[in-house]
Amino acid sequence: MLNRSALIVRPKKPFCDWLRAVDYDDAPEVTLDQMGPTLYLVPDYEDPADAERVLKKVCEEIFCRELEGWYTDVEVWPKDRSLKVFKQWFDVQHYEVVEDVGRGPIENDEGPDERHRFSPAPPPRRPPPRKKPRA
Repeated sequence: MLNRSALIVRPKKPFCDWLRAVDYDDAPEVTLDQMGPTLYLVPDYEDPADAERVLKKVCEEIFCRELEGWYTDVEVWPKDRSLKVFKQWFDVQHYEVVEDVGRGPIENDEGPDERHRFSPAPPPRRPPPRKKPRA
């Protein structure tokens, strides 16, 4: 079992309407069924209150990733990417337990320049490990 929980995020009509409103060649053809869901691994949680807290913490980053998946011009992205708007634009399913039955390590195929490109803020950097004093 992984030390993560999961969210499945599926666009709703307001997202599709926004996509059609921006200058995007394929937008008139796009349907909600074609948009499909995305699964996000998020910090581990154990109860509904924790799930809501985690969603509030990650919703803007997920919002940015969903927008980026369809349109990379941040100038036309909605300015309000609050939790309230997120819930209007996306259906979210919560999964507390995540099992890994794959073989080999999990790898992220994004390069360092791609990772967090459009996220609201890059992940915090961890300080280097402290050296143990000699006895």
